[in-house]
Amino acid sequence: MAKEFCVPGKDVVQKVRQEFGLNEQRVKESVEALKNWLAMQPHLPEESVSLPGSLHEARLERWLIRCKNSMERTKQSIDLYYTLRSLSPEIMCDWNPRSKWFQDTAQICCFFPMPELTPEGDRVIIIKYLTKDTTNFLYEDQARMTLMTTEVRMCEDYCFTDILIVDMENFTLGHNSKMKFTSVKKGEVCFMKAFSTRMKALHIINAPSYAEVFLAITKAVFSSKLTSRIFVHGKDLTNFSKQVPRMCLPDDLGGTGGSLQENWDLWLKKVDSYHDWFLQHDNFKSDESKRQGGHFDSGELFGFDGSFRRLNVD
Repeated sequence: MAKEFCVPGKDVVQKVRQEFGLNEQRVKESVEALKNWLAMQPHLPEESVSLPGSLHEARLERWLIRCKNSMERTKQSIDLYYTLRSLSPEIMCDWNPRSKWFQDTAQICCFFPMPELTPEGDRVIIIKYLTKDTTNFLYEDQARMTLMTTEVRMCEDYCFTDILIVDMENFTLGHNSKMKFTSVKKGEVCFMKAFSTRMKALHIINAPSYAEVFLAITKAVFSSKLTSRIFVHGKDLTNFSKQVPRMCLPDDLGGTGGSLQENWDLWLKKVDSYHDWFLQHDNFKSDESKRQGGHFDSGELFGFDGSFRRLNVD
């Protein structure tokens, strides 16, 4: 039976913090410094004015951890996050788990974290297409749902890195044809850069022979460093089963963590519990007319070479 996703215990929190030279006092000081920095940025929203202080601070701490306790990198990531909410609203906004687009997408594909961490303290993320019917499939909506999951994790999760597993059992030529490079690139920038996601590995399993386009796009949007962490297993999962602990996998993939659908249903309830917060948060984005130091060049952000402009955060 699947378990509910819960905030990791104090032992995990302490272990993760220690890895990056943090303790309770240093976290408080760093979070306060980030709050003060945010308040001095005219183009960025000061969320603490409207959001519960503990939730706002929790997100800032996760940003700090994901950026390996680098204040500079954390500021860049936060700035980029709010900038993308202005530049890419089709992916970064309208995060309403009770909207039709979300309900439809949740029946087409899933993206959720398994509740058990690996012994090394990593989080396993399951991605799967739930049906071969692509009539209502939109990659932009899949990306939006993915980012909503990531946002909830920013409020609750503690881990070192992510291990992503893409199950392509139901992947069809129809999915292939609806994936545009520019959209996938936008999704990658939002997921990897705005949230400073630390990807330990990306395992693609049950890949059909016609998945070359998907694989080519996936490898093209990632840096060479991350591309080296992509592993394709096809239908033979013998090697894959040796790399991910069974307790961190759904029963459907040879694990002991409950069925995939049970885990997905529990995670959807978790996301829905953030409904009011998502609606309120939808208003928070950068005001580019107030940015100091020049206009942000969105053309470079989603360039085909994968580069994006370094933000001025001082």
